[in-house]
Amino acid sequence: MIVTDGGRFGGYGLYLLKGKPVFLWNLLDLKRIRWEAPEKLAPGKHTLEYDFKYDGLGFATLAFNSISGIGHSGTGTFKVDGKVVSTQKLDHTVPLTLPWDETLDIGSDTGTPVCDEDYQVPFPFTGKINKLTFVMDPPKLTPEDKKQLMDAAARASD
Repeated sequence: MIVTDGGRFGGYGLYLLKGKPVFLWNLLDLKRIRWEAPEKLAPGKHTLEYDFKYDGLGFATLAFNSISGIGHSGTGTFKVDGKVVSTQKLDHTVPLTLPWDETLDIGSDTGTPVCDEDYQVPFPFTGKINKLTFVMDPPKLTPEDKKQLMDAAARASD
């Protein structure tokens, strides 16, 4: 395990499975989506990157008393050493938060596995993790998005 947040009932994991890099998204134990490199990694340094592009407006719509921005689809792209190895569409996302009874772990998994078929905890990573970076863009509502949400809120209160 390189990094995981969540477990059996929802979350994600980035790990090596028999030498192949895997990013797995567990949608609340309803569906698991896997991005997997086709080949084992050669010994040495590598860069693994997962990028997710969300299709909705995001949780900022909650400020307008609207749930219209959450739980939408998106597209995940997995790269190994800068090369795209897998791109997949998610039909749905978790609306607000991952299960609270799990853990965010780096280098092993101290909760439940995100995929019981792939590994058993603690599934320690035996290599060296030089750097782990999370980049999370805040929701960005355009002035038009804000106007539509305010108008909808006003109509709802009539």
